[in-house]
Order: sequence, then structure tokens, then C-alpha cells
Amino acid sequence: MVRIPERDAEVIADADVVVAGGGPAGIGAALAAARAGARVVLCERYGFLGGNFTTAVVSTVCGLYVNRGTVETPTFEPAVGGIAEEITSALAERGTGMGPIPFKGQTAVFLYQWWAAKRLFDHLVTAEQNLSLLLHSVIADAIIDDGMLRAVVLATKRGPKAITGKVFIDATGDADVATFAGVPTSAGGPGRRQFGSMQFLMQRVDDAAAFTANAALSEIIAQQGAHLSRDGGAVVPTFRPGEFWGAMTRVRNADGSPIDSTDVRQATWGELEGRRLAEEAAEFLQQHVPGFEQSFLSDTAVQLGVRETRHVIGEHTLTGDDVRRGARFDDVIAQCAWPQEYHVAGRSTEYRFLPPGVTYQVPYRSLLPHGPANLLVAGRCVSADHHALASVRVMAPCIAMGQAAGSAAALASRDTDGRAADIDVEELQDDLRRAGARLE
Repeated sequence: MVRIPERDAEVIADADVVVAGGGPAGIGAALAAARAGARVVLCERYGFLGGNFTTAVVSTVCGLYVNRGTVETPTFEPAVGGIAEEITSALAERGTGMGPIPFKGQTAVFLYQWWAAKRLFDHLVTAEQNLSLLLHSVIADAIIDDGMLRAVVLATKRGPKAITGKVFIDATGDADVATFAGVPTSAGGPGRRQFGSMQFLMQRVDDAAAFTANAALSEIIAQQGAHLSRDGGAVVPTFRPGEFWGAMTRVRNADGSPIDSTDVRQATWGELEGRRLAEEAAEFLQQHVPGFEQSFLSDTAVQLGVRETRHVIGEHTLTGDDVRRGARFDDVIAQCAWPQEYHVAGRSTEYRFLPPGVTYQVPYRSLLPHGPANLLVAGRCVSADHHALASVRVMAPCIAMGQAAGSAAALASRDTDGRAADIDVEELQDDLRRAGARLE
């Protein structure tokens, strides 16, 4: 052990609402709070926004739709509105997104091009006069005083810097702010944490042949790909001629356990192993899948796609039972219809679908951690158990939770001296509905 000397951190910004993390939840939170009139600072560790939307090249927005038809004849309608619908509609209008695209017969996804999403987020954030963006800003600590979070500390090239605020939103995905603030979290364990993936890009693909072959990918893997890390997955066109992205990897530690990306050694192994598995999957495509004979691996995602690390313990822990029974809550702030999707220890991915037409609600209390009174969480670090997180962690509900947290934070900064639990939840719900959110 070494002792870090005490030192001062210059305060470089002060805001009504400080949002940590510029992924789907953080974007939703920052936009909502700024549009409600709050002064907002948004901190993001990379040089661009999007989180898994862009860094992990997910390329599908999941959880946006609900099947209002039957299993045999599905009819897809939006389950999530508001900022999530604004983002996907903007991508579709630019010709860089489309949906609903049926997925496994019982649900649907929205396909998008990640470069277009990256630039869209630039435009959305810089268009808000009340919103200041700080990129290359890693959350390194939190300052607590008298039961309130007073500042977050950023690790920067010029040493530690601080941002003070009235209300803080942890949208880091890994509950970084909450952890530094002493909030209890559930980190899961090897049997209670989902596996990550490394997406990859293939160029010079025969579009027509590859698109047709995709339907038989699992069968081809079953016949020729016993060595691969997954027994299925997808290769999907990217809106660019001859370019497909691949989702065919399951990244494990050397002992077979899921990567804990909050551990620097495991995170390092995961990135290296992820690229090895992507190369392995690309070679398989070239050798065995029609349309990929002349293709080449052009790149992998900026980072490993992480599905689960720490989630906070909050006023209500959303459970797998809440998901399965289509739970309703008086303090609803979002809804979701995505199946419970488990990336498990073997090579398969398990899906537990909700019945057609069924959605479940996310309560405001799941955004309220047991900790500082002026801290909210949104995204995959929400208060949820492993089985609820299997559904609610996907991008559309994360944006919706972020929008709710941002709207709530704006109210708290104005009306309750920052105390998030004391806001008028009915006023919050009215604000969300006026902004296009779908709560039921």
C-alpha cells in the first residue's frame, strides 16, 4: 500500500445538475435536465459520447418496441418514447437507422450506424445552451458533506479537477460515483454477472450472399464452429456497401468466469481476449459463411461490450419477478418490454420473452440509491437484481431512465434543495409525458 498525499482540486465548473457518464442514460439525463432549465455539466471519459451506443459498436437499439400482436403475427409499436424515440427517429431520417426489425420472432430492434450516432450526439448536446460538456473526464472520487454529495473529482491530464453541483446523476454504467460516495452496491459474482462481447467489423463482403447466409449462421456454427466462443450470434449490414458488423463472441477470464470490468487486470485481459476472439470469428466467417470469402477484418469496437458490473442498492430493487409479471408502480418513470436476455457460462444465449403486449414499469425509487440525498442513478447501474437487469440494461430503457433522472434532478435542484426523494413524483410524471415519454 502507498498513501496518496492530500491535495486540493481546482473547481472547474459548478452546475445545478452534474451528469457522470455520456452513454445512453447520461445523454438522456443531460438533455432532459438542460431542457427543463437546469444548468448541466456532462462528464464523459472518452473523446465522444454514446457509451455502448458507440464505443461497443452494438448497432442495435434494443427495448424500443413492444409486440402488440401475437407470437404468430407480431405487430410492433414503441414501448419507449421521449428522447429515445427522438434519437432513433433522427437516425432514420438521415438514412442511418431503421426499425422495427423483427428479432427472434417475438420482439424487434432498431438498426443504426454508430458513426452517425456519434455525430448526432455531438449535435444534440451542443445545441443545448444550458449544457456544458467535458470529455476525457474520468470520475476519480466523490466529496460528501453532511449527507450530501458536494462534488465529483475528475482525473485529468492536469491532475484532479472538481465539479460542484446541487444534484448528481450517476450514469457511468459501473456505479462509479455511487461507489466513491459510499453507496452499497451489488457487484454480482461469477455466476451472477453477465458475460461481455467484442463486436467486430468486416469489409469487402458480398452483401446479398451474406445477408441470406445470416439466417443459417447458427446451423453453420453447429456444423463447423465448435471452437468458437458462442454457438450463435449475428452478422448484420451497417448501411455501408460491403460492410457488416459481427456479434459472435463471449469473453471470459482465463478461468472461464465473466470479466469484471471494474478490475483493471480483468479489464485488460478482456480487451486482449476480445480481440483474439473477434479475429477467430472473422476467420470462421471467411472460411465457412457465404459472402465472406473475400472479406477482411477491418476493426474491433473501441472497448469490450459490458453488460453487467455494479448496480446500486436503492429504495426499490427491481426484480426478475417484476419483469415477468409486468409490474406496475405508482411512481413509474419508464417502461420496458425487452426479454430477459442472459449471456451465460456456456456458448448459448438464453431469452425469456414477455407475453405479447406485456410491458413492465420501472419505478422512480429504483433511481434513488441508499446514499447521498442528492444522488440519482440511471442506466445499467440502476437498483435491479441480476434477473431484472437482464432486461432493463438495454439501450432504449437506459435512455428512458436517464431522461427521468434528468427531469427529476432539474426539479430537485429547483424545488427541494437537491433532495431527489422529496420531489413531487406526479409532477415528474407529467413532465415526462409532455416530453413524449411512454409510461404505460
